[in-house]
Amino acid sequence: MSTYKMKPGKIGKAVMGAYKNVEEKFVDTFLTEDGSLKTGAMAEKVTGTYQKVEDAVVGGYKKVEDAFVDAFLEKEDDKDTTDPRHIQS
Repeated sequence: MSTYKMKPGKIGKAVMGAYKNVEEKFVDTFLTEDGSLKTGAMAEKVTGTYQKVEDAVVGGYKKVEDAFVDAFLEKEDDKDTTDPRHIQS
């Protein structure tokens, strides 16, 4: 069986070169030689900011999920699985 790869062309080569430069600068800036994340003031800022964004996204999702459950689902006392409206959790 033959294998193929894409011919990048002039624009593709420029994009791949730019990506490689960004990747190398990222590695030099944020990773140690063993591949672990460098610690320090910048790393703490980046991880702190990421944590704030993650908390906001998860909190927003939880609000949407709760609103959906409140609007469209109702808790059952007994599990009548013959009812087509039954959702098993």
